[in-house]
Amino acid sequence: MKILLVEDEVLIALEQQLYLESVGHSIIGPAVTATEAVQLAEADKPDLALVDVHLGMGTNGIDAARGLNALGVPCLFITSFRDELKKDGPLTGIGCLPKPFTESGLLAAVDVARAVLAGETPRNVPQTMELFV
Repeated sequence: MKILLVEDEVLIALEQQLYLESVGHSIIGPAVTATEAVQLAEADKPDLALVDVHLGMGTNGIDAARGLNALGVPCLFITSFRDELKKDGPLTGIGCLPKPFTESGLLAAVDVARAVLAGETPRNVPQTMELFV
């Protein structure tokens, strides 16, 4: 899958990239602001975006996800701020994997997202992952 990383913490983005590329995913980004996320998605449409809630320069992942969803890019939130996802009512997205995550948890969550997008029943859903679909 081609995956857009929307994460302003460089070390976390590098960790995600390392884990995902090790199993064959292609990475775009990371985008550190909501605007940059949308711009990267417009330029090179990803199959999935992994989105943090708190981003750089006063932007947030919820706005990024709205912009990405408008482009047809599905989002999976990877965040420590799960409660903020529900403040403004239902949010379009596949689900949320809380930070801190493990390599196996991240890879399993991305596989769950892949299954959902393919219309399959997800298997091996991480216990900490919340599905929105």
